[in-house]
Amino acid sequence: MSEHRARRWMVGLGLVMATGGCGGPGLGSVLSKADSVGIAEVQAAYVRAWLADDTVGVLATLDTQAVLLPPGRQPVQGHRAIRAYWWPEDGSHTRITGFTWDGTEVLASGRLAVARGTSTVSWTYVKDSVRSEQTVRNISLSVLERSSTGDWRIMRQMWGPALQ
Repeated sequence: MSEHRARRWMVGLGLVMATGGCGGPGLGSVLSKADSVGIAEVQAAYVRAWLADDTVGVLATLDTQAVLLPPGRQPVQGHRAIRAYWWPEDGSHTRITGFTWDGTEVLASGRLAVARGTSTVSWTYVKDSVRSEQTVRNISLSVLERSSTGDWRIMRQMWGPALQ
Protein backbone atom coordinates (compact mmCIF):
# COMPACT_ATOMS: atom_id res chain seq x y z
CA MET A 1 0.00 0.00 0.00
CA SER A 2 1.38 3.40 -0.90
CA GLU A 3 2.16 5.81 1.91
CA HIS A 4 -0.50 8.21 0.58
CA ARG A 5 -3.14 5.48 0.48
CA ALA A 6 -2.18 4.21 3.94
CA ARG A 7 -2.46 7.73 5.35
CA ARG A 8 -5.84 8.23 3.63
CA TRP A 9 -7.06 4.92 5.04
CA MET A 10 -5.94 5.81 8.58
CA VAL A 11 -7.52 9.27 8.39
CA GLY A 12 -10.75 7.75 7.07
CA LEU A 13 -10.85 5.07 9.74
CA GLY A 14 -10.09 7.73 12.35
CA LEU A 15 -13.04 9.71 11.04
CA VAL A 16 -15.31 6.68 11.32
CA MET A 17 -14.18 6.09 14.89
CA ALA A 18 -14.25 9.77 15.90
CA THR A 19 -17.77 10.22 14.59
CA GLY A 20 -19.11 7.34 16.64
CA GLY A 21 -17.89 4.39 14.61
CA CYS A 22 -18.67 2.06 17.48
CA GLY A 23 -22.39 2.57 17.14
CA GLY A 24 -22.72 6.34 17.32
CA PRO A 25 -26.02 7.88 16.27
CA GLY A 26 -26.43 9.04 12.72
CA LEU A 27 -23.33 7.39 11.31
CA GLY A 28 -25.39 4.71 9.54
CA SER A 29 -27.37 7.41 7.75
CA VAL A 30 -24.22 8.25 5.73
CA LEU A 31 -24.52 4.86 4.02
CA SER A 32 -26.59 5.23 0.86
CA LYS A 33 -28.90 2.52 -0.44
CA ALA A 34 -26.46 1.87 -3.30
CA ASP A 35 -23.57 1.53 -0.85
CA SER A 36 -25.59 -0.82 1.38
CA VAL A 37 -26.33 -2.98 -1.65
CA GLY A 38 -22.71 -2.83 -2.84
CA ILE A 39 -21.35 -3.90 0.54
CA ALA A 40 -23.88 -6.73 0.82
CA GLU A 41 -22.98 -7.84 -2.72
CA VAL A 42 -19.23 -8.02 -2.06
CA GLN A 43 -19.84 -9.93 1.18
CA ALA A 44 -22.16 -12.35 -0.62
CA ALA A 45 -19.64 -12.77 -3.46
CA TYR A 46 -16.94 -13.56 -0.87
CA VAL A 47 -19.09 -16.31 0.69
CA ARG A 48 -20.15 -17.71 -2.72
CA ALA A 49 -16.54 -17.84 -3.91
CA TRP A 50 -15.44 -19.74 -0.82
CA LEU A 51 -18.29 -22.22 -1.17
CA ALA A 52 -17.43 -22.71 -4.86
CA ASP A 53 -13.73 -23.30 -3.99
CA ASP A 54 -12.97 -20.34 -6.28
CA THR A 55 -9.60 -18.82 -5.37
CA VAL A 56 -9.83 -16.12 -8.06
CA GLY A 57 -13.35 -15.23 -6.91
CA VAL A 58 -12.28 -14.84 -3.27
CA LEU A 59 -9.33 -12.66 -4.26
CA ALA A 60 -11.58 -10.55 -6.50
CA THR A 61 -13.54 -9.44 -3.42
CA LEU A 62 -10.34 -8.23 -1.75
CA ASP A 63 -8.43 -5.04 -2.47
CA THR A 64 -5.08 -5.93 -4.08
CA GLN A 65 -3.34 -4.70 -0.91
CA ALA A 66 -5.88 -6.23 1.49
CA VAL A 67 -4.64 -7.30 4.90
CA LEU A 68 -5.86 -10.37 6.78
CA LEU A 69 -5.59 -10.17 10.55
CA PRO A 70 -5.88 -13.81 11.69
CA PRO A 71 -6.10 -14.43 15.44
CA GLY A 72 -2.72 -15.04 17.02
CA ARG A 73 -0.85 -14.55 13.73
CA GLN A 74 1.05 -11.79 11.98
CA PRO A 75 -0.89 -9.73 9.39
CA VAL A 76 -0.98 -11.14 5.86
CA GLN A 77 -0.88 -8.40 3.18
CA GLY A 78 -1.59 -8.47 -0.53
CA HIS A 79 -3.01 -11.05 -2.91
CA ARG A 80 0.26 -12.99 -3.23
CA ALA A 81 0.67 -13.42 0.55
CA ILE A 82 -3.06 -14.13 1.04
CA ARG A 83 -2.93 -16.80 -1.67
CA ALA A 84 0.07 -18.41 0.04
CA TYR A 85 -1.69 -18.24 3.44
CA TRP A 86 -5.07 -19.65 2.39
CA TRP A 87 -3.93 -21.83 -0.52
CA PRO A 88 -0.43 -23.08 0.34
CA GLU A 89 1.55 -25.08 -2.20
CA ASP A 90 2.32 -27.89 0.25
CA GLY A 91 -0.04 -30.51 -1.19
CA SER A 92 -2.82 -29.67 1.26
CA HIS A 93 -6.33 -28.61 0.30
CA THR A 94 -8.93 -26.94 2.46
CA ARG A 95 -12.47 -26.99 1.11
CA ILE A 96 -15.05 -24.69 2.68
CA THR A 97 -18.22 -26.76 3.04
CA GLY A 98 -20.40 -24.24 4.86
CA PHE A 99 -20.20 -20.49 5.36
CA THR A 100 -22.65 -18.02 6.85
CA TRP A 101 -21.78 -14.41 7.50
CA ASP A 102 -24.39 -12.63 9.60
CA GLY A 103 -23.96 -8.87 9.78
CA THR A 104 -24.64 -7.03 13.03
CA GLU A 105 -23.84 -3.53 11.83
CA VAL A 106 -22.31 -1.61 8.97
CA LEU A 107 -20.93 1.84 9.66
CA ALA A 108 -19.65 4.15 6.96
CA SER A 109 -18.14 7.52 6.33
CA GLY A 110 -17.31 8.57 2.80
CA ARG A 111 -15.53 5.81 0.91
CA LEU A 112 -14.87 3.62 3.96
CA ALA A 113 -17.16 1.19 5.75
CA VAL A 114 -16.73 -1.11 8.72
CA ALA A 115 -18.84 -4.27 8.85
CA ARG A 116 -19.14 -6.28 12.06
CA GLY A 117 -20.89 -9.58 12.54
CA THR A 118 -20.44 -13.26 13.12
CA SER A 119 -19.39 -15.96 10.73
CA THR A 120 -19.72 -19.70 10.90
CA VAL A 121 -17.34 -21.60 8.65
CA SER A 122 -17.11 -25.36 8.14
CA TRP A 123 -14.30 -26.97 6.22
CA THR A 124 -12.56 -30.17 5.28
CA TYR A 125 -8.76 -30.27 5.30
CA VAL A 126 -6.87 -32.92 3.35
CA LYS A 127 -3.13 -33.51 3.10
CA ASP A 128 -1.70 -36.85 2.13
CA SER A 129 -3.61 -39.40 4.25
CA VAL A 130 -4.75 -36.84 6.83
CA ARG A 131 -8.33 -35.65 6.62
CA SER A 132 -10.10 -33.50 9.20
CA GLU A 133 -13.35 -31.57 9.40
CA GLN A 134 -14.09 -28.56 11.55
CA THR A 135 -16.70 -25.86 12.12
CA VAL A 136 -15.91 -22.58 13.86
CA ARG A 137 -18.07 -19.59 14.77
CA ASN A 138 -16.25 -16.25 15.11
CA ILE A 139 -16.82 -12.55 15.43
CA SER A 140 -15.61 -10.88 12.25
CA LEU A 141 -14.70 -7.31 11.37
CA SER A 142 -14.13 -6.04 7.85
CA VAL A 143 -13.01 -2.66 6.60
CA LEU A 144 -14.18 -1.98 3.07
CA GLU A 145 -13.39 0.78 0.60
CA ARG A 146 -15.52 2.05 -2.29
CA SER A 147 -13.44 2.48 -5.44
CA SER A 148 -13.76 5.38 -7.86
CA THR A 149 -16.03 3.12 -9.98
CA GLY A 150 -18.35 2.55 -7.00
CA ASP A 151 -17.35 -1.07 -6.36
CA TRP A 152 -16.64 -2.11 -2.78
CA ARG A 153 -13.65 -4.27 -1.88
CA ILE A 154 -12.52 -5.73 1.43
CA MET A 155 -9.39 -3.92 2.67
CA ARG A 156 -9.00 -5.54 6.08
CA GLN A 157 -10.46 -8.79 7.34
CA MET A 158 -10.22 -9.76 10.98
CA TRP A 159 -11.83 -12.66 12.78
CA GLY A 160 -11.61 -13.51 16.43
CA PRO A 161 -11.10 -16.64 18.42
CA ALA A 162 -13.89 -19.20 18.25
CA LEU A 163 -17.09 -18.24 20.04
CA GLN A 164 -18.47 -20.67 22.56
